[in-house]
Parts: sequence; structure tokens; C-alpha cells
Amino acid sequence: MYFVAEYVKITWKYDILGGVCRFRPKNEQWGKKMSERLCMNCFSEYHPDMGTGQCLNCGWDNGKPQPHGALPYETEIASRYVVGRVRAANGEGFTYCALDRTTQKVVALREFFPRAIAGRDELGAVVPSPDHARTFRQYSQDFLELSKSVSRLREVTVVESVLDIVEENGTVYTVYADEGTVSLRRYVRDSGGRLTWNETSRLFTPVITALSLINSLGVSHLALSPETLRVDREGNMVITGFHINAVHRAGSLLNLELHPGCAAIEQYSAKAACGEVSDVYALGACMLFCISGQLPGEATKRLHDQRLMISKDALKTVPPFAVTAIANALQIKQADRTGSFETFRTELNSAPALVDEVEETDAIRRLPPVSRDLPRRRFYMPPVMWLIVSCAATLIVLFVIASSWLGDQGMSFGDLGEIFDSSAAETPVDVPDMVGQSYTQWENRTKSGEFNFKLNVKSKEYNDTVEEGYIIDQTPEKGETVEPGGTVSVTVSQGKAIRPLPEYEGLSFAELQGRLRDEGFAPAKEDVYSTEVELGYVIGYKDHEPGDEVDYGETITVIVSAGPEVE
Repeated sequence: MYFVAEYVKITWKYDILGGVCRFRPKNEQWGKKMSERLCMNCFSEYHPDMGTGQCLNCGWDNGKPQPHGALPYETEIASRYVVGRVRAANGEGFTYCALDRTTQKVVALREFFPRAIAGRDELGAVVPSPDHARTFRQYSQDFLELSKSVSRLREVTVVESVLDIVEENGTVYTVYADEGTVSLRRYVRDSGGRLTWNETSRLFTPVITALSLINSLGVSHLALSPETLRVDREGNMVITGFHINAVHRAGSLLNLELHPGCAAIEQYSAKAACGEVSDVYALGACMLFCISGQLPGEATKRLHDQRLMISKDALKTVPPFAVTAIANALQIKQADRTGSFETFRTELNSAPALVDEVEETDAIRRLPPVSRDLPRRRFYMPPVMWLIVSCAATLIVLFVIASSWLGDQGMSFGDLGEIFDSSAAETPVDVPDMVGQSYTQWENRTKSGEFNFKLNVKSKEYNDTVEEGYIIDQTPEKGETVEPGGTVSVTVSQGKAIRPLPEYEGLSFAELQGRLRDEGFAPAKEDVYSTEVELGYVIGYKDHEPGDEVDYGETITVIVSAGPEVE
């Protein structure tokens, strides 16, 4: 394994196994010209000699350093994966953007590095602290077994795919496919703040089946939330964010990461059992979020008031059996809660998920009875003659009706033939005005068949006035036409290249982490003992204040309370 560390203006490359230390100029990058380098976010080429480290493709500033403790840029894992910027961090370790040099695809590389019980030596290896060596080995084995379990689910399309597992550098790395998804929170926001029951049911039904399978393998997620449930380009849900259980329940030595509103009450206890019943609670919370736009209150605060606040307008759109099923999944006490995904699915399917309101006429509701007492003698006509007479009668009726529509103009049998001519040209589709509106909403409307054309994203651009995910311009424009089944090309906004940091007052790290990611930042966590701020809640930003204008993609270190220091 090669470890690359930056010192001053040269890059040192250590061959740890062979004990050989070599160096190369910092701008030399796998045979590229000195004037070309790879962006550490999207791994496209950029030219630092143009006076800026900002990538023109994704906007990432390659002059930004990695968070403290993270692997340096361009570290090579297994002589195959090139480490880029830190995408996320928690008590389990770091998740990096990385380049698979074999496939030339961007992947997500997760490194097991529990900083509460381990450090990194001068060569980049992860070394457990002497007091926690046994715990480190146990957690490391848990991480490895979890990765193997998830890798067995590669054929389950709603689970993020494990591509590779690497054991080296004193730790374990798991390589996940990077499918280009958006968080469920972002998807709901772009869809108008909440989803219809039909859309919610479509998204969650395969997820419930997958989670039932996952838990049957002895794996509990314990971190399902609008951040870890994501939606791909085809509009299907994907389960992401698999971590060892020690990160998502109290009582371990690792920094705790809970998602308020989604974490079940037992996850706040070091003694209570956690498992499938905990995941049922979290998924019920996510379904409530989709249909109402809000998560339930934090489990610890619902102990004395379990009411779920759902607006009457939202309730009207959800079948009563679904409301009951979600309420059962969100019971605080485990004994009262739906205990498995099989039961949850049964309760959700106690009536059809999609109810069509059809106005039936009396003729349809009450068909005349068929008499079995047929006359013994009647006029007989061969079947072929019946067919000819029926067709002729139909044409005559259509001719008369069409003639009455056209008045004096009349209609010939040649005109009538055009009605049945499959080669006749279809009416062009009028292109609606989509500028300034959510691309996700228009994509859903075209996929549902409401509009008979396809959407194509020709480019994505930063824009200071058009919100991220909304359409900047379109071709053809409003009022023009497109052939049925044709394509309308749009430019979609990536939002502002420089964005304000959100407020953190009263938020847990999990809540702020989701908001930072939705705004395009890379959150990192730094724990500090505090007697004033509750465990797991945000104390502040390390180097910034709320409202500071920060570049898109920048790593934001959040100071989080670790609770009072134990004497």
C-alpha cells in the first residue's frame, strides 16, 4: 500500500511494505502534464497554472486542506483507489471521494478510523490507543463483517453497492458505488414539501422488503433517516449510511450519532436491546416525513406526549389503514410497536395502495341478465357474413356522425379512412413554461405521462438567483412545440457557488449534518466536553459563524458536545 503525504512543495510516497521512501514533484500525477491535475472532488482535469485551484466542472476549491486526521489528498489505497476530499465523517471514521484507477469511476471510500480510541502514525496507519486495543479490534471486526454482509446484497437494487473491501494500513476500507443520488429530504423539498401517498408507497415498498431481508441476516441499520435514504436519477429509493451499531446507540466508546425524530427510544439507552424493531420506528418516521413534511418529535421528548402532528390536509390524502400502520410503527415502547417489517408491510397493504375513483354508470353496475331460454328457431347467418355486415354498419354510423359534425362540408369515405390511418401525424405537443420551477417535479410529471416528451439536462450551472435544482432555461421555449415523445433540454441550477452557513441553535449534529450536506458542504465533527450543551448537540462552527459566505463543497467542522467530562 502506498501512502502519500504532503510536505512543503513535494509529495513523498512511502512504500510501507517495502520500507522504501520515494518522492515526486507535487504536480506530477500519474503521468499527467505538470500543468494538469485532477480535481479532488470530481476527478476531472483542471489547470492550476491558470491561477486558481477551483475546478470548472464541479466548483470545488482544490486549495482547501483535508480535515484534521484525514488521509492526505492523492493517498493510494490498494494501489488502486486515489483518495480525494472528505465527504463525511462520524465516530466510525471518514468517507472520502475517491477515484478507482481501474474503472476510472468516482467511488465512495469509507475508512474505519474511530478517532475516540485510535490515532494515525507518521506513515498514515491507524493505530489503536493502548487502553482500547481490544475494543478497537472488536469494532474493526464489526466493520469488516458489516461490509461483507452489505456486499452480499449487491443484487438488491435499493441497497448501496459494496464494490470492494480492503484490509491494510492497520484498518479496513470499504468501497461503495457512487450513484449520484439526492437525499430524501432534498427530494421531498423539491417535490413541494411533501409527497402523495401513492408516491410514498411506491418509494418505500421495495425498501421495506429489503430491510426485512437485511435484518434477517442479522444486520440492523439503526440510522435510517431522510439523509441516509436517498433517491436516484430514476426516482427510486436507495438505502445508504451503513455503520457499525456502536455509532448509533448509547453506551459505546465511539462518538454517538443519532438522528432525532428517527432514532428509537432504546437507542438512547446503553442497556436496551436494539434491532429490527428500532429500524421499523425509523422507517415509520421517514414515511411520516414524506406525507406530512415533518419528522415526529425526538423519542425522548415523546415519552409523555406520543401524538403525531399531521395536518388535516395531509390526512385527507392518506388512506386510514396507512395512518394506523405508521402510528403503530411509531409507538415509543417496543412492546407496543410493530415488531417486524413483515408485519409493517402487511398493515400497509391491508387495502390497495392506489385507489382510483371511477364513476360507474347504472348500465355498468347492473348488466341485464342473459336469458338461457333461447328460441329453438331463428334466422341463421354464417359467421363471416355477420362480420361483414357488422363492419359495414359501423362505417355507415361513423360516416353519418362525422357528416353531422362537419355540417355542409360533408365527409367522404376517403376522409373516414384517415381516422383509422395509423400513419397519420400526431399533434405536436405544446411546450410549457418550466423556467424557475423544480426539475424534479417536472421530471416526475413527464415520467407519469402527463406530458408526452422527455427531459434532458444539457448542463448544470451555478446561479445566484435560481435555487439549486431549479430550471434556468429550456429549449424549445415556452409556447413552441415538440414532436410527441421528443426531447426538451434544460439547464439546471447548482445554486450559489458561495453559500451562507445555516443556523445551528438548538440542533443536534445529525440534524445540522443533513442541512449542511443539502447545501453542498462536507460536514466534519469535533467533540468537546461541555456542561452547558446537551450530548450530541451543536456548540458551534469551528472556524465560521452562521451566515458566513462559504464556497460550495467546503469542509465545515462542527463543534459538538460530548457531554460533561467524566471525573
